[in-house]
Amino acid sequence: QNHIFPYQKYSESVTTTTEEERLDNLQWLLLRVRIIIEDAEERHVTNQDMLHQLNILRKEMYRGYYTLDTFRFRAHDVKKEKDHGVSYSFILSKFNHAKRVCFRSDSDERVKELKVVVSLETIIGDANEFIKLSSTYPCLSRQPHSMYLLLDKCMFGRQMEMECVINFLLHGEITYGADHLGVLPIIGPGKVGKSTLVEHACIDERVRSHFSQIVFFSKDGLTHGNIVTLKDCGTTKHQTDDALGGSKRRLVVVELDGEIDQGLWERFYSASKSCFAYGSKIIITSRSDKIASFGTTQPHKLVPDS
Repeated sequence: QNHIFPYQKYSESVTTTTEEERLDNLQWLLLRVRIIIEDAEERHVTNQDMLHQLNILRKEMYRGYYTLDTFRFRAHDVKKEKDHGVSYSFILSKFNHAKRVCFRSDSDERVKELKVVVSLETIIGDANEFIKLSSTYPCLSRQPHSMYLLLDKCMFGRQMEMECVINFLLHGEITYGADHLGVLPIIGPGKVGKSTLVEHACIDERVRSHFSQIVFFSKDGLTHGNIVTLKDCGTTKHQTDDALGGSKRRLVVVELDGEIDQGLWERFYSASKSCFAYGSKIIITSRSDKIASFGTTQPHKLVPDS
């Protein structure tokens, strides 16, 4: 019921504001929520509830940008119709079935727009405590500027997928016991960006702060001979000074082209559970859908960008 009043208030204001004014309002709300998110992302936030709230803020921001794009396309279409001399009385004619369908569709879009704007206004209004708490966490050390030029997440174009991977890495799976070792399968055709997605997640400061060691394995590196101890059979991409201690969390990335023998995987997983501390994680990437059965969570399936 708390959302009824702002929804009605905004709904009434829509009738008295122009398309351009509503577009400006949405852009202003998105700018505010983006500033909140970017400030939190630059800090070493460890509180799980705050990380969960940060994910909610991101989802609402993505919804907002989607709505903004829809808004712009609609404004562009209206301008084209005006330029071609289309009569609005004809467009909205109650005697024209096709036009009534378009009008209802447009009305549905307005309702969605209302909900997105009200949701953004609500989360911004409720974010004061989040902003205060996040400001108490230390800032992350910055990567070299060249790294951002090569792998900046805004340029990368898979923000949602990357945040899903990072969310898996930083959060525990509460339905399992203390001896659980989480596995995330990432599946997709060749050249779709599986390795790039994983590499990008692994250079994120939140991930590097969470894991004391990040090791990559290829299929050639997984043999029955070296899998028992997991020593000298992978490529270390990140390691802290105290990473060799037995109680440190590790992230293992297994990159495959196709399938892997079931028995070999089971031995690898068993050896990993016995060697790694609680909170360690495994990511396995492949073109084959069969690796989905190795996961302890739903697999991520990447498709080529259209």
